[in-house]
Amino acid sequence: MDKKFLYGAAVFMCLVAVFPLPYSFYTFLRLVVSVTAVVAAIELQSEDNFLWILFGGITLLFNPLFLVHLEKEVWFPIDLFVAGCFGWMVFRNA
Repeated sequence: MDKKFLYGAAVFMCLVAVFPLPYSFYTFLRLVVSVTAVVAAIELQSEDNFLWILFGGITLLFNPLFLVHLEKEVWFPIDLFVAGCFGWMVFRNA
């Protein structure tokens, strides 16, 4: 699978996550974002780019096993920031 597609899917899902949706969507979002963040962290770490730490943090925040419970108002800017991070990954791989 093309990494740009994977990063793009994460951007799309994070942007959609700002709307009120069923809980099952957010569970799937956690899975997609955490897996994609691991891929990004590995890619950046192999290039000796220190921003792999950012994506490691995103992985921890969105991991589907040990849930981080925050209010919807707190998740809103986080989702937008994470969408921007993955958007950066899309364009740096262009």
